[in-house]
Amino acid sequence: MSSKAPTYNRSAFFDDIIQYLRAELPPELREFKVRQTSYLVKLFYGNERVHFEVWVDPVRAQIEIGLDFEDGAESTAAYLSFFDQRIVEIKELTGPDLELERWTRTWGHFVEVYPIAPIDRERARTIAERMVVFMSVLQPLIEEAAVPPSDWTPSNRPYWRRRNRRG
Repeated sequence: MSSKAPTYNRSAFFDDIIQYLRAELPPELREFKVRQTSYLVKLFYGNERVHFEVWVDPVRAQIEIGLDFEDGAESTAAYLSFFDQRIVEIKELTGPDLELERWTRTWGHFVEVYPIAPIDRERARTIAERMVVFMSVLQPLIEEAAVPPSDWTPSNRPYWRRRNRRG
């Protein structure tokens, strides 16, 4: 038997965030879908490429939370334009730290950044409380924007993003 105390890992951190969100979001927003990896959790309602995210980034020693638009150039541009026109109102509801950024033609996001340490239940609750605010404010706006899903798929990604398949 190991003498080490159990550790609170990223998986438990993400599980606590999800559990808190399902309890504290307005009832109409509790039925989100989840995709989880070892470093991030994506929360979405319809189009998985437009999702809320919690990313634990050990390289930069930070936690990024927010809303990602990864649905192709036209869709991303439409969302960024829609939200940019409402940024003052959004920041009044979410606070001034939430930033709207474009990274590439096909990817933009709302983001807020926190130090990584500590990864514990208290930090999970803090992050989840912010996500409740973001999801409560931004998901109705996503629906209002009514941006149709893109037909962008991995097969029509730029050549440098495709895997080199050798026969």
